[in-house]
Amino acid sequence: MSKITFRADDDLVERLEAGETSKSEVMRDALRTYLDRAERDTSDASDPIDETLTARVDELVTERVDELLADRLDRRTAAPRDVNVNLTVEGVTTTEDGVNGAETTESVEKRKTETDDAETAAEDGANTCEKCGESVSDEHVYCPNCGEKANHRVFCECGDELRSDWAFCPGCGRRTSAADVLERS
Repeated sequence: MSKITFRADDDLVERLEAGETSKSEVMRDALRTYLDRAERDTSDASDPIDETLTARVDELVTERVDELLADRLDRRTAAPRDVNVNLTVEGVTTTEDGVNGAETTESVEKRKTETDDAETAAEDGANTCEKCGESVSDEHVYCPNCGEKANHRVFCECGDELRSDWAFCPGCGRRTSAADVLERS
Protein backbone atom coordinates (compact mmCIF):
# COMPACT_ATOMS: atom_id res chain seq x y z
CA MET A 1 0.00 0.00 0.00
CA SER A 2 1.21 3.53 -0.82
CA LYS A 3 0.97 6.62 1.27
CA ILE A 4 -0.84 9.75 -0.04
CA THR A 5 -0.45 13.06 1.73
CA PHE A 6 -2.68 16.09 1.22
CA ARG A 7 -3.57 19.31 2.95
CA ALA A 8 -7.00 20.00 4.46
CA ASP A 9 -8.47 23.10 6.05
CA ASP A 10 -9.05 23.27 9.83
CA ASP A 11 -12.81 22.71 9.61
CA LEU A 12 -12.35 19.50 7.62
CA VAL A 13 -9.68 18.23 10.08
CA GLU A 14 -11.96 18.94 13.08
CA ARG A 15 -14.84 17.05 11.48
CA LEU A 16 -12.52 14.14 10.65
CA GLU A 17 -11.16 13.92 14.22
CA ALA A 18 -14.70 14.06 15.65
CA GLY A 19 -15.61 10.87 13.79
CA GLU A 20 -15.10 7.35 15.24
CA THR A 21 -13.21 5.90 12.23
CA SER A 22 -9.59 6.50 11.45
CA LYS A 23 -8.50 9.31 9.16
CA SER A 24 -6.92 6.82 6.75
CA GLU A 25 -10.10 4.74 6.48
CA VAL A 26 -12.29 7.85 5.88
CA MET A 27 -9.90 9.09 3.21
CA ARG A 28 -9.78 5.67 1.45
CA ASP A 29 -13.60 5.46 1.41
CA ALA A 30 -13.96 9.03 0.17
CA LEU A 31 -11.36 8.51 -2.56
CA ARG A 32 -13.00 5.23 -3.68
CA THR A 33 -16.43 6.88 -3.83
CA TYR A 34 -15.06 9.79 -5.80
CA LEU A 35 -13.19 7.58 -8.30
CA ASP A 36 -16.13 5.20 -8.76
CA ARG A 37 -18.45 8.13 -9.52
CA ALA A 38 -15.91 9.60 -11.97
CA GLU A 39 -15.64 6.24 -13.79
CA ARG A 40 -19.42 5.96 -14.02
CA ASP A 41 -19.70 9.52 -15.39
CA THR A 42 -17.11 8.90 -18.10
CA SER A 43 -18.49 5.49 -19.06
CA ASP A 44 -22.04 6.88 -19.17
CA ALA A 45 -21.27 9.45 -21.88
CA SER A 46 -24.81 9.46 -23.22
CA ASP A 47 -26.09 12.20 -20.94
CA PRO A 48 -29.82 12.79 -21.58
CA ILE A 49 -29.37 16.55 -21.27
CA ASP A 50 -26.61 16.57 -23.91
CA GLU A 51 -28.73 14.46 -26.23
CA THR A 52 -31.72 16.77 -25.77
CA LEU A 53 -29.63 19.87 -26.41
CA THR A 54 -28.00 18.35 -29.49
CA ALA A 55 -31.37 17.32 -30.92
CA ARG A 56 -32.87 20.76 -30.29
CA VAL A 57 -29.88 22.59 -31.83
CA ASP A 58 -30.06 20.33 -34.91
CA GLU A 59 -33.80 21.01 -35.18
CA LEU A 60 -33.33 24.79 -34.94
CA VAL A 61 -30.51 24.81 -37.51
CA THR A 62 -32.62 22.78 -39.94
CA GLU A 63 -35.61 25.12 -39.50
CA ARG A 64 -33.53 28.26 -40.02
CA VAL A 65 -31.73 26.90 -43.07
CA ASP A 66 -35.06 25.85 -44.59
CA GLU A 67 -36.50 29.33 -43.94
CA LEU A 68 -33.51 31.04 -45.55
CA LEU A 69 -33.67 28.79 -48.60
CA ALA A 70 -37.41 29.37 -48.96
CA ASP A 71 -36.90 33.16 -48.74
CA ARG A 72 -34.21 33.09 -51.41
CA LEU A 73 -36.28 30.91 -53.72
CA ASP A 74 -39.32 33.16 -53.20
CA ARG A 75 -37.28 36.24 -54.10
CA ARG A 76 -36.04 34.61 -57.27
CA THR A 77 -39.49 33.58 -58.42
CA ALA A 78 -41.27 36.71 -57.14
CA ALA A 79 -39.55 39.12 -59.51
CA PRO A 80 -39.86 37.74 -63.03
CA ARG A 81 -37.24 38.99 -65.41
CA ASP A 82 -38.01 40.29 -68.87
CA VAL A 83 -36.84 37.98 -71.59
CA ASN A 84 -36.67 39.10 -75.20
CA VAL A 85 -36.74 36.39 -77.81
CA ASN A 86 -36.29 37.12 -81.51
CA LEU A 87 -37.09 34.38 -83.99
CA THR A 88 -36.42 34.46 -87.68
CA VAL A 89 -38.05 31.68 -89.62
CA GLU A 90 -37.52 31.62 -93.34
CA GLY A 91 -40.22 30.29 -95.63
CA VAL A 92 -42.97 30.43 -93.00
CA THR A 93 -45.59 33.12 -92.97
CA THR A 94 -48.10 33.98 -90.30
CA THR A 95 -51.43 35.66 -90.42
CA GLU A 96 -52.44 38.48 -88.13
CA ASP A 97 -53.84 36.01 -85.61
CA GLY A 98 -50.47 34.18 -85.41
CA VAL A 99 -51.53 30.98 -87.20
CA ASN A 100 -49.40 29.59 -90.03
CA GLY A 101 -50.91 30.33 -93.38
CA ALA A 102 -50.94 32.86 -96.17
CA GLU A 103 -49.97 36.45 -95.46
CA THR A 104 -52.76 38.95 -95.36
CA THR A 105 -52.75 41.89 -97.72
CA GLU A 106 -52.30 44.27 -94.80
CA SER A 107 -49.19 42.49 -93.50
CA VAL A 108 -47.66 42.41 -96.99
CA GLU A 109 -48.33 46.15 -97.43
CA LYS A 110 -46.93 46.93 -93.98
CA ARG A 111 -43.73 44.98 -94.72
CA LYS A 112 -43.43 46.67 -98.11
CA THR A 113 -43.86 50.13 -96.50
CA GLU A 114 -41.17 49.38 -93.90
CA THR A 115 -38.79 48.20 -96.63
CA ASP A 116 -39.51 51.32 -98.74
CA ASP A 117 -38.85 53.56 -95.70
CA ALA A 118 -35.51 51.90 -95.06
CA GLU A 119 -34.51 52.25 -98.73
CA THR A 120 -35.54 55.92 -98.74
CA ALA A 121 -33.49 56.57 -95.63
CA ALA A 122 -30.47 54.90 -97.22
CA GLU A 123 -30.89 57.01 -100.36
CA ASP A 124 -31.14 60.21 -98.30
CA GLY A 125 -27.77 59.44 -96.68
CA ALA A 126 -29.27 58.29 -93.37
CA ASN A 127 -28.29 55.25 -91.36
CA THR A 128 -30.18 53.41 -88.65
CA CYS A 129 -28.87 53.63 -85.08
CA GLU A 130 -27.69 50.21 -83.92
CA LYS A 131 -29.00 50.85 -80.41
CA CYS A 132 -32.46 52.35 -80.80
CA GLY A 133 -33.27 52.01 -84.53
CA GLU A 134 -33.71 55.77 -85.07
CA SER A 135 -32.67 57.25 -88.44
CA VAL A 136 -29.30 58.98 -88.17
CA SER A 137 -27.93 61.08 -91.02
CA ASP A 138 -24.37 60.53 -92.27
CA GLU A 139 -23.32 63.91 -90.84
CA HIS A 140 -24.17 62.85 -87.28
CA VAL A 141 -21.51 61.14 -85.22
CA TYR A 142 -23.97 60.32 -82.43
CA CYS A 143 -27.64 59.29 -82.53
CA PRO A 144 -29.92 62.23 -81.66
CA ASN A 145 -32.36 59.82 -79.95
CA CYS A 146 -30.19 57.75 -77.59
CA GLY A 147 -26.74 59.39 -77.85
CA GLU A 148 -25.01 56.23 -79.03
CA LYS A 149 -22.11 56.52 -81.46
CA ALA A 150 -23.55 56.12 -84.97
CA ASN A 151 -21.40 53.34 -86.41
CA HIS A 152 -19.61 50.94 -84.13
CA ARG A 153 -20.00 47.50 -82.71
CA VAL A 154 -21.29 47.24 -79.15
CA PHE A 155 -19.79 44.88 -76.56
CA CYS A 156 -20.95 43.99 -73.07
CA GLU A 157 -18.67 44.26 -70.05
CA CYS A 158 -18.26 40.47 -70.23
CA GLY A 159 -16.89 40.75 -73.79
CA ASP A 160 -19.85 39.39 -75.77
CA GLU A 161 -20.98 41.39 -78.78
CA LEU A 162 -24.48 42.84 -78.44
CA ARG A 163 -27.12 43.58 -81.04
CA SER A 164 -29.05 46.82 -80.89
CA ASP A 165 -32.36 45.10 -80.25
CA TRP A 166 -31.18 43.13 -77.21
CA ALA A 167 -32.23 44.35 -73.77
CA PHE A 168 -29.99 41.84 -71.98
CA CYS A 169 -26.59 40.32 -72.71
CA PRO A 170 -26.98 36.64 -73.65
CA GLY A 171 -23.61 35.84 -72.07
CA CYS A 172 -23.96 37.29 -68.59
CA GLY A 173 -27.55 38.59 -68.36
CA ARG A 174 -26.61 42.24 -67.74
CA ARG A 175 -29.14 44.85 -68.80
CA THR A 176 -27.98 46.71 -71.93
CA SER A 177 -28.26 50.43 -72.59
CA ALA A 178 -30.86 49.68 -75.27
CA ALA A 179 -33.20 48.13 -72.69
CA ASP A 180 -34.67 51.51 -71.65
CA VAL A 181 -35.30 52.50 -75.25
CA LEU A 182 -36.87 49.14 -76.01
CA GLU A 183 -39.16 49.39 -72.96
CA ARG A 184 -40.52 52.74 -74.13
CA SER A 185 -41.43 51.30 -77.53
